[in-house]
Amino acid sequence: MTIPSETNDLSGRRGQWARIALWTAAVAGVFVCAVLALMAWDYAQRLAKDPLDSEDFKQHKRKLVADPENEDLKSQIQQWDLELREAYFGQRRFAAAGAWLLLAGVAVLLTSLRSAATLRRKLPMPQLQPVLSDDETPRNAVARWAVSAMGVVLVGTAVGLSVGVGSLLHQEAAAPADEGPSKEEIAKNWPYFRGPGGLGISAYDNVPIAWDADKNEGIVWKTPVPLEGNSSPIVWNDRIFLTGATQKVRQVYCFDAASGKLLWQKDMPATPASQGKLPELSEDTGYACSTPATDGRRVYAWFAIGDLAAFDFDGNLVWSKSFGVPRNGYGHGTSLTFWRNLLVVQFDQALPKDRKSKLMALDGRTGDTVWETPRDVPSSWCTPIVIEVDGQEQIITGGDPWVIAYRPDDGKEIWRADCLRGDVVSSPVFADGLVYVTHERPQLSAIRPDGQGDVTASHIVWTGQDNLPDACSPLATPQYVLLLTSGGMLTCYDAKGGKKLWAEDFEAVFKASPSLAGKYVYLVSDEGKVWVVEPGPTGCKKVSQANLGESCTASPAFQDGRIYLRGKQHLFCVGKK
Repeated sequence: MTIPSETNDLSGRRGQWARIALWTAAVAGVFVCAVLALMAWDYAQRLAKDPLDSEDFKQHKRKLVADPENEDLKSQIQQWDLELREAYFGQRRFAAAGAWLLLAGVAVLLTSLRSAATLRRKLPMPQLQPVLSDDETPRNAVARWAVSAMGVVLVGTAVGLSVGVGSLLHQEAAAPADEGPSKEEIAKNWPYFRGPGGLGISAYDNVPIAWDADKNEGIVWKTPVPLEGNSSPIVWNDRIFLTGATQKVRQVYCFDAASGKLLWQKDMPATPASQGKLPELSEDTGYACSTPATDGRRVYAWFAIGDLAAFDFDGNLVWSKSFGVPRNGYGHGTSLTFWRNLLVVQFDQALPKDRKSKLMALDGRTGDTVWETPRDVPSSWCTPIVIEVDGQEQIITGGDPWVIAYRPDDGKEIWRADCLRGDVVSSPVFADGLVYVTHERPQLSAIRPDGQGDVTASHIVWTGQDNLPDACSPLATPQYVLLLTSGGMLTCYDAKGGKKLWAEDFEAVFKASPSLAGKYVYLVSDEGKVWVVEPGPTGCKKVSQANLGESCTASPAFQDGRIYLRGKQHLFCVGKK
């Protein structure tokens, strides 16, 4: 039988393409093997732990402790630290890229093998009689099974390596840290200034209402704090964190919540800001005024010179960076908060025309800036809070003259209201669908946070003008809004309509903001006296007066059955032994 010439041409072209597919498969196979070999070599060479734990590095750090003024040694350690970390994370980026290249190579290999097998099949030929047997079909079936088995093995290997690399890339933090702590975790701890939500409200109502440190009554323990500071304590499970600083030293402390034992204290690494000209500060701020924050994975500490650092719970430095010395006449006092895995940093300074103020979100794991938004405000000292409105979260900030809400995922502005003046210190609070902001001028404002753009004329629900605080942040519930002045005047407003209900003079000096646990409000005076009161519609009932035994300007932290207070020299645990 004569075979048509066009059939011969088609068979020839199919043969050429089959050979090309086989050559492609061969090249892909070599590529896959090379990538596998490189990844295996890299894995074998990789350090099993943080390179900063190397004995040589530790020995140099010990030399620096013995000779803290050795500038050459400081520079050498800083450079070494940078090089080790770059190498450490460079290896992991290499492994991640290798995993993707391996998957791509396997895909090309399988596609080429399948194409070659298809193209090598013989074209159907006209026959004089029916074909009684088909030897090619079993062979093709065996080939397909072989190709499939090879594909499964290679894909499984690639996926396994990819998963392993992903695990290594994220071994610095537990899996939940990818999205930050849960709302339940935040609610039961005291992770930043004024606790969950920055509201000064305890999740526990079984805390003590009376104690006397001078008589050792109601004091579980008290522990000396190595360096002075006005930052407040924060708590995560069994750990308490504080900061302290002088002109030359900045430190972070971790205490055991059960015993008060100082578990570790770590110096903030030297930066160009810390080695340059230091800012002039007032006693009300000092070098450690900003309260630290913790997401349960790391603790973040911010100091008056503009240096920010993250430590893990074992006291190891994770990262540090400097924003430069703030241009602030009284010293820096804004504290930190976070949203999911992002550390929120409100850095207001200088004057609006200087364009120095900004709001930033940093990746808590690396310190890298995720987004940065300029702010047209001067220096401020208030701390931002994160609220939820109709299922959407907002970052609320204050600074003359604006209260501004931002989207936490990208820093875009949502709304703003013109209602603040002067040196804004009091932080915003949120209760029953309203944002409350105040300062000693011009007013207390209750703002509905569901607007867009400038909402000054449309969303300020009510205002109050009497006994406005100059330092203490407000305390708000669905029933009341309480204001405390530095001179000791406690004023209560009706949260529904803004009517002033009553005022009570405690004739003491206060810098710590009022706090609520159950039905009781705690007022901590500078001299260490603590009034526990029960507010009502016509006045406040004085329940007890406790004594800390030393001055106190920090706000308390509440946990189950206990209160943690930072005095001038000691950290106190108040409760039952």
